[in-house]
Amino acid sequence: VDEEFPYPLNTGKRIRTYNLTRELARYNDVSYLAFGLEDSESYARFEKDGLGPIAVPPPDMKKAGPLFYVKLLMNLFSRYPYIVTSHYTNVFQRRLTELVREGRYDLVICEWTPYARYLRDLKGVKSIVVAHNIESSIWKRYEENETNPIKRWYITIQKNKIVTFEKDCFHWASGATAVSGIEADFINGLGVPYPTEVIDNGVDVSYFAPTGEPVDIKQLVFTGSMDWRPNQDASVYFVQEILPVLRQAKPDVEVVLVGRKPPRHVVALGDTPGVTVTGSVDDVRPYISRSGVYIVPLRIGGGSRLKILEAMAMKKAVVSTMVGSEGLEVRDGENIINADTPEAFAGAVVRLMEDAPLREKIAAAGFDLVHRKYRWEELGKKYDRYIKSITGNS
Repeated sequence: VDEEFPYPLNTGKRIRTYNLTRELARYNDVSYLAFGLEDSESYARFEKDGLGPIAVPPPDMKKAGPLFYVKLLMNLFSRYPYIVTSHYTNVFQRRLTELVREGRYDLVICEWTPYARYLRDLKGVKSIVVAHNIESSIWKRYEENETNPIKRWYITIQKNKIVTFEKDCFHWASGATAVSGIEADFINGLGVPYPTEVIDNGVDVSYFAPTGEPVDIKQLVFTGSMDWRPNQDASVYFVQEILPVLRQAKPDVEVVLVGRKPPRHVVALGDTPGVTVTGSVDDVRPYISRSGVYIVPLRIGGGSRLKILEAMAMKKAVVSTMVGSEGLEVRDGENIINADTPEAFAGAVVRLMEDAPLREKIAAAGFDLVHRKYRWEELGKKYDRYIKSITGNS
């Protein structure tokens, strides 16, 4: 059960969901109920891959215009947060109930915490909630970083609703998965009557691989969907607070911000000399391959970072905030460099730019890490074992 058929693979959530679903289909019969259209590219891909797409007409989820603000206002009177009410429709609920009533499914997997709302009154089948993030943690960070008092007031209301929702929704399921031990501990701490399984994010190491092409050491790169607020904040933070410090030591440094659907304030960062905002690209690999250092200046977020795994698989040295690398089994100074202030972040980048042996050591250790721990095939086997433990099927 999902908000969409996750294809094409141009967001972290889509990449994770698509690859793990394909791995599950090696061992199980899978149907995929999602908002979407039967004549879409994503539906056709799922049909081709034998993933049993079942489409429900999507609601209006536009985040602009008068209707959007009316919905935000009306949500003040709902017990559920907006990320839940905006994704809930009676048509979707009825379709799910009908499928379960047919009696041929052993398990319902909710592929995002807000979709656990559909489990509340669902009977006759076991279920798992997939926590891509701890949503309340993200909204707490939104609250901490918001300076506009009106926006902060509304964010606080939403955060409080999400805290309450998360306390309830994991109890409506038979199991849950998280992308890191930190988040699994959070779910287990809610007193759920099952063990939460950690299914790490992964990477396709045959797709993301070193290319051997020349590197521009003065070029930095950050990749991520720019319609996701944490990536927007990271881009602004780097350009406005870290880059000026960095340029004191490296005045010719350049940064490329790669990701789909950047809003106007992110596009405007491209007016800064030496900063390029690409918007949507067909393939992020050439941008990563050409870069001297891969940067992850995230201040808001959760889960573990597909972007870091992809960069490591391409043998790139990574500088990240602690929030950026949270959830990954990385070691500062061994396979990544962590830095949490503009001065420390800029200093780490300078060290890697100037010290080729250090840069190569960090890159090689990261490359080894993803090949040992973060391949989709092994993660799929672990996921399937957990599913069998929940359903009781061999």
